[in-house]
Amino acid sequence: MFKFITHKSFFVNLLVIILVVLLLIFLFFSLLGVMTKHDETQKVPSVIGRNYNEAERLLKAAGLAVNIQDSIFTDTAGPLQVMRQSPDADAVVKAGRTIYLTINRAVPPQVEMPDLRGFSLKSAELFLQSLGLKMGELTYVPDIAKNAVKDQLINGNPLAPGTKINMGSSIDLLIGNGLGDQEIDVPDLIGMTVSEAQSYLSG
Repeated sequence: MFKFITHKSFFVNLLVIILVVLLLIFLFFSLLGVMTKHDETQKVPSVIGRNYNEAERLLKAAGLAVNIQDSIFTDTAGPLQVMRQSPDADAVVKAGRTIYLTINRAVPPQVEMPDLRGFSLKSAELFLQSLGLKMGELTYVPDIAKNAVKDQLINGNPLAPGTKINMGSSIDLLIGNGLGDQEIDVPDLIGMTVSEAQSYLSG
């Protein structure tokens, strides 16, 4: 029944099969390194501060892929300027690795202008900063409320609360000087006692 096992051709065929399997395994692991570029590495160039188009050309020339991961806005950077990259510059990665970039938005987002009238100068400054707006020129006007915001302007024009403006805009403020706009004559206090003078002045 099992005579074919002892047959010479069976062992030849078995040996051939084993050799073919070993050859396939060898080829698989040999090609695996080629397919995954196992031995090919690349140092990531620094593209922070560059325009996106320039950064893309630089990274692709280095054999790397590029993808925009996020966008933010800051008025101190140019439109489409690269703000962050991952992996970081000088990291050693495989060829073809995707480099993720965070870029500065080309168009500033808009925010709604709050009503700062009646705010103290310090509170108004903090509020503007929280919205991504900047403090512009301060003009002091006669008003009994010292350092209180009397009005808000942009480019010299009154700015109504709720108006949509670009983030990063400078807001000018009219501030009370604490003196008011009325003048009075200084009374003659000579000859009065201190308590009499204080009572007279407070009146």
